Amino acid sequence: MRIIEHLGRVMVAGLLVILLPMIALHPMWSEGGSTADLTSFAFARSLLTDWALPVIILGVLLSMAMIGASYLIRDERIENLLWEQEGGK
Repeated sequence: MRIIEHLGRVMVAGLLVILLPMIALHPMWSEGGSTADLTSFAFARSLLTDWALPVIILGVLLSMAMIGASYLIRDERIENLLWEQEGGK
C-alpha cells in the first residue's frame, strides 16, 4: 500500500516537473508579447492547440481529485447503513 502512495507522489511530482517549465517558458510571457489583439476565437484556438496537453492533464488531475473526494466522504459502516434503512430509530 505504501508503494502505491509513493508512486502517486512521484507521478504528481513528475507532472509538475513537466508542466511548470512548459507554462513558465511559453513565448506568451515574453516582454514583446501583446494581448491587445486577443479575441475569444484566438484564445480558444490557443487553448486547444498550444495548451492542449496541459488542459488534458489538468482535467485528469481534477477528475481524480473529485473521484477521491467522493470516495473519502462515503460511509459504509453497517451501523450507519442499518440506521438509514430503519429511518433513524
